[in-house]
Amino acid sequence: MGLLLGLTVAAPAQAASIGTGAVSIKGQSSELVPVTTVEIRQGDCSGAPVWRTTTGSTPSAYGAFGIGLTPGAYCIVTLSVPAPYGMPANTTFQMGSGTGNWVTVWLPGPLSGAVVAKNSLGYGINGVTAFIRQGSCASPGQGVWQNVTATNQWSSGGFGISLLPGTYCTSVTDVPWDYSTPQPVETVVSAPGPIWITIWLDSRTVQGQGDSVISIAAYSFQKIVEFTCPDCTSNVIVEALGPDRASDLLINRTGSYPSGRMLVGFLDLTYSSYSQISVHANGHWTLRILDLDMIRQGGSSISGTGDDVVYLDTPGVVATFSNHGTSNFIVWATDPTYGVDNKINVIGNYWGTVAMTSPAIIQITSDGAWSIKTW
Repeated sequence: MGLLLGLTVAAPAQAASIGTGAVSIKGQSSELVPVTTVEIRQGDCSGAPVWRTTTGSTPSAYGAFGIGLTPGAYCIVTLSVPAPYGMPANTTFQMGSGTGNWVTVWLPGPLSGAVVAKNSLGYGINGVTAFIRQGSCASPGQGVWQNVTATNQWSSGGFGISLLPGTYCTSVTDVPWDYSTPQPVETVVSAPGPIWITIWLDSRTVQGQGDSVISIAAYSFQKIVEFTCPDCTSNVIVEALGPDRASDLLINRTGSYPSGRMLVGFLDLTYSSYSQISVHANGHWTLRILDLDMIRQGGSSISGTGDDVVYLDTPGVVATFSNHGTSNFIVWATDPTYGVDNKINVIGNYWGTVAMTSPAIIQITSDGAWSIKTW
């Protein structure tokens, strides 16, 4: 076999390195946008085209596409977009070697989100009409959105919105009867989304002097009445009245009434509706109407002063009560057998243990300091 002497063999040619990754086309709420045509050009945006495609609408390639390019500088020029999006500025990027070259093109357009109405505990409130206008709340402009908060499959107390970037003022034009109308909310909408506009509502507050009647729309075991009349000197009587002759005497006291809470219809044997709160007082008073979810809560113990309605959520079969007062000390509690059961009815100081199944809602009538412990 002959030998090849003095022959130099060249090394195999090396393929040019390629970087890989993907381009995503997104709207202002970070949603992927299909049917967008783009062109990738080498160098600056006036360079030679090296890639052209339209984003797909299938689950495996929705609003994005993979790329494989030699390292270097590139420019993405958008050629067409679907409505309601606008044409974006050109996007430049540097392609590196290897994997993980991720590029996003942001399309001008509306941002998605929601308006949510909440009470002070963060619970959603249905039935709130919100009106959104362009511009600041100091000088609002044209209206762009109006809807009523409601319950859907995801949450309660809200509705979806879609707004272009800018400044907006959201005002409330109607609220449920037991809430006060809040001040307008100013929001600056900017990318990326989503956007959330939260409207905080306070419970309805009514102030007066002397006798009065307040219209309500409530049912048994649904609303709490909070009442104060610190400068009253005579009889203080607060009563819930219904169109079907239903009545619930919530407060019956003489003299100053610092503060108290009672649950409307707590002792009702049948489910009743109430349309009025009657107040008999000779001083300046304040009345608030609260949802049941704003009840004071405790685990196995709680304490307070004066009339109140509370919820203890720890399981138990007995409860110890103490009271330091001079007038009636009356305790009613929810009961799995009787519905609502009278646990204590005495005058003055009290200390004792009674059978009481918990968790339970407990309504206390007292003119002093009291405490409850369950086990």
